Amino acid sequence: MTELLKVFDENYKYVREETRETIHKKGLWHETFHCWLMDETTVFLQKRSATKKDFPSLYDITAAGHLLADEEVMDGVREVEEELGIQVDLSKLKRTGVVRDVIKLPAFIDKEFANVFLYQSTFAPEDFTLQQEEVESIHAVSIRDLQALFKGDAENVVCAEGNQIGLSDFVPHETEYFNAIADMLTTITS
Repeated sequence: MTELLKVFDENYKYVREETRETIHKKGLWHETFHCWLMDETTVFLQKRSATKKDFPSLYDITAAGHLLADEEVMDGVREVEEELGIQVDLSKLKRTGVVRDVIKLPAFIDKEFANVFLYQSTFAPEDFTLQQEEVESIHAVSIRDLQALFKGDAENVVCAEGNQIGLSDFVPHETEYFNAIADMLTTITS
């Protein structure tokens, strides 16, 4: 089945619908849902499945995905539930804004209006039932350490399992995206 997404102009005004393939081939603006799961001191990163077409085995947002043409922004909660197998308590979901993010590769231009949410709760590894074709693993890192990495003040973060993760281990979001997320995480730590 062909996935249709909404296309927007550079001012986030709806234009039309197109296939996901056409949108990435032509570099058209579209909507995504980004959700960062955290507790008071820790944020969770997703390591993408090694079988993913785009950015396999790289670290990324806890849960994220494209919004389909017939979906509203809050429908993106399905990504958290599908990828991580947890039920979202909407009272703990905090919308922090929309961040423009562009990733350019030779045959792929991803221009996103990323609707960013923070989800604060207490999580344990056994709470997650990972969608294996999407997510290889979930890793906990210090919020402050991740902010330092995203702001360029640290070369890496150490996750709870001891792995060192640098920016080169992440999906190649723009510097502005990483800076915006670091600032949004401040709303939790301050």
